[in-house]
Amino acid sequence: MKSLFKILFLSLSIFLSSNAYSQTFELTPVSGYTFPSSFDITGGEATIQGNINYGLFFGYTTPKNKTEFEISYVYFGSDAVASSDYLAEDVVSRANIHFVLGGINQLIAASRKTTFLAGVKFGISSLVFSEGTNTDRTKFTMGIQGGMKHYLSDRVGLRLQGSLLVPIVAEGGSLWWNPQTGTNISGWSPFVPVSLNGGLIIRIFQ
Repeated sequence: MKSLFKILFLSLSIFLSSNAYSQTFELTPVSGYTFPSSFDITGGEATIQGNINYGLFFGYTTPKNKTEFEISYVYFGSDAVASSDYLAEDVVSRANIHFVLGGINQLIAASRKTTFLAGVKFGISSLVFSEGTNTDRTKFTMGIQGGMKHYLSDRVGLRLQGSLLVPIVAEGGSLWWNPQTGTNISGWSPFVPVSLNGGLIIRIFQ
């Protein structure tokens, strides 16, 4: 988990030092909902339950206001449930998922105050278990997102967006339950978190 924050801090430091003189930088705290996501396992299915997420976006917009470069951190706490014919009962574990991603958005201005965005993101996701009895996993992650920004003033605005992320989890083995039960991941089975988020844009450099 510490490595995630080190990557985020280093990326942000480089990001700020290279773009501070461009005078266009936005900080956006966000929150929303991540929907349940399931994937096949031997004899059944595993599910990451839906729940509220929280995050922080750092964005730099190019001088022509057509492209946005973004670094983001999102936290999502939920229950991981494994259901299989090979298990005597469902296995439920408390899971915390951390996403650290960088991306690029294409901006389409609808008016002076409203801008639509669509883009791609790449980075890592970390599945961390609070009980301490399961193995934590960190995976390469990619995704897409789309949404809009609406500025209430030169310094403050609102951001609404939806995103689809694909952490790569297929390993030919178990994800978090006891591998001796035979409930392995079935084939190439990523879980695909789909989220809807809203946030308050704070424009620091203008």
